[in-house]
Amino acid sequence: MPQLFAFRDLIEQYSVAFDIESVVPGSYDNLGEYVAGETTLTPSRGALIPIASRVVYESGGRIDEKDRQLIKVGAPLTLGSTVLYKGERYRVESWTNHGDYGDFETYLLKYVSAFNEVTP
Repeated sequence: MPQLFAFRDLIEQYSVAFDIESVVPGSYDNLGEYVAGETTLTPSRGALIPIASRVVYESGGRIDEKDRQLIKVGAPLTLGSTVLYKGERYRVESWTNHGDYGDFETYLLKYVSAFNEVTP
């Protein structure tokens, strides 16, 4: 079934550059020695949109005004990965695939504060 709407040009017009942080967890090698995990940054583009105040109010506290919605074309993001934009960190919390009728995907990005960070 062909896609009914092509939003690629519109999304790319309003897209910004950001990085996707992917973490490969550490593991143990054949000798039982721990091998540290690796963090990689992958550049990407998409429309990062603030959440409307009405949606924040109606969410009952689950969504905050620092959270963002990401509209993106291209390779999908992994749930739980981290988006870095203008020095702020956002965790990919949910994903909506619009593939049946559009050429884009939307994500809910939760703001990650310094207090939410887990330190080893």
